[in-house]
Amino acid sequence: MSKAEIEAKIEYQQEIGEANPGGYQPVRFTRVKYKASPTAHIDIRRFQRGYDDEQEEQYFPTKVGVRLPESEFRRVIKKYALMPESYVHPVIVKKCFSLLNSGEFESAVIQAFKAIETTTREKIGAPDDMFGERLLKKAFNPDEGVLTNYNLPKSERFSFLNYITGAFSFYRNSSTHRDIELDFVTAFDRIAVASDLLKTIEDAELKI
Repeated sequence: MSKAEIEAKIEYQQEIGEANPGGYQPVRFTRVKYKASPTAHIDIRRFQRGYDDEQEEQYFPTKVGVRLPESEFRRVIKKYALMPESYVHPVIVKKCFSLLNSGEFESAVIQAFKAIETTTREKIGAPDDMFGERLLKKAFNPDEGVLTNYNLPKSERFSFLNYITGAFSFYRNSSTHRDIELDFVTAFDRIAVASDLLKTIEDAELKI
């Protein structure tokens, strides 16, 4: 079937996304509505970088791809969709989302927990050589922490200290000291924890 014959069957089409943009073989996601079909489809296709007759750079569709009903596409990706950025701390969005989208999952997690460290240090005025658990314990020690919420029962103050130091040590340090196999969902789960902690740090009242 010729290109003209294919286009004659299409009511409309719209590119909705691209993976590896600018690369040699990007993958494009296109929403296509055929005249003979009551529902739209999503075409996921690899493109090949090349040149047209005027030697201008152009991307050409290949035979490598798949087309499926839009409803099925949405069902498959639903659990992998990012939460709206308004629910995630803006520092985390700025430092981590581009890394997530490019598949650099370990780096995204490290940057998220680094933000906890740098934000805490700046807020309490700690020196640069104070970091990690030592820094967090100074900030959130249940009895004398400068960011501790003393309106909470002592048991809950202990629980929060264990939460923030445990998350920092387990998620951040493990990714720093050895290679960790992470996928998108696992990395995002860890980043969401960092976002929650970062909001708590920023909301905490400094006790001098």
